[in-house]
Amino acid sequence: MFSWFSTKRSVAFGSELAAIVIELVPKDDATPEAKRQSKINYAKEKMQRRIRQFKQEEVLNFFKTAKLLNTFQWALKDAGYSKELTSSLSSWVFVGLRNVNF
Repeated sequence: MFSWFSTKRSVAFGSELAAIVIELVPKDDATPEAKRQSKINYAKEKMQRRIRQFKQEEVLNFFKTAKLLNTFQWALKDAGYSKELTSSLSSWVFVGLRNVNF
């Protein structure tokens, strides 16, 4: 019962996913759009592998998923990424967490 509320691993995983984006995707607008999109796609590939692995290790309920996404989104906002990119990547992560064939 109490494991339902234990979000420690979910919060850590949200931070890990944000660290992948921060490491690979430039936040400045000076980078050409094609190169930036390529880096975003590469970051998504890395995150996709980790999401698959995490879903096998952890059973995610609504509360854990919400904490994970909140941590991910705030880490990107605090790092200075645009609202559009943050929202887009958060939606993509959510689909990956919920989709069986991701």
